[in-house]
Amino acid sequence: MTPPVLAARGISVRYGGVQAVSDVTIEVPPGQIVGLIGPNGAGKTTLVDAITGFVKCDGAVEVAGRDVTRLKPHARARIGLGRTWQAVELFEDLTVAENVAVGIDDASAWDKFKELFVTPSLDRARITEALNSVGIDHLYDAMPTELSEGQRKLVGIARAFAGSPRIVCLDEPAAGLDTAETRELGLQLRGLAEQGMPMLLIDHDIGFVFGACDHVVVVEFGHVIAEGSPHEIYANQRVIEAYLGSSAARDEHEEGRR
Repeated sequence: MTPPVLAARGISVRYGGVQAVSDVTIEVPPGQIVGLIGPNGAGKTTLVDAITGFVKCDGAVEVAGRDVTRLKPHARARIGLGRTWQAVELFEDLTVAENVAVGIDDASAWDKFKELFVTPSLDRARITEALNSVGIDHLYDAMPTELSEGQRKLVGIARAFAGSPRIVCLDEPAAGLDTAETRELGLQLRGLAEQGMPMLLIDHDIGFVFGACDHVVVVEFGHVIAEGSPHEIYANQRVIEAYLGSSAARDEHEEGRR
């Protein structure tokens, strides 16, 4: 059996007297997209923060078989653990290409500073490939002020892919995208997965998650309450009661299957 690219086992996070995440285990195999869903406040982003090293946790995290539990976020990133954020922060004075170049960590911080601000020498092929991965290569020379909110989100995703990660954690990548953009992003992510790029995906758009993911994990109050294929999750009574009970959520799922 092929080992997972990402293995987070027994992850628990406590903030004072609040148990935000409790003994969660999640694995992402090569070439698969694993979805992480649950109601607001379920602990989804906290779990990703723990996996990527931004909050302290109990448990263990491995990337491609290497234990990264004690490593800082930047060290995990260099090993190949990429991520995006719900709120995308772009450098407003840099072009889209230059913003994406920040994600290419082949040099020291000083060398990267000189490349961007003193003697620009961008890796055009890698940047173009990253932008193309989310369908926005035509925005290479655009400025952030010229972008829609959805396009800004896609630049953030491209930046995560530009670093040639082993795996990427995507935190609500479809937020701010319209229906057509969301559908196109789902197709792009599926294509990347089929080329071997594994992903852990959080999003509130159920149709998008179920349409893009191979496997779905559902959390509620920091606990895993179900996991399985999108079809199995859709039919799980506990999940229906906790999260999918509304007709709107079911409509989103059906839309994502079309």
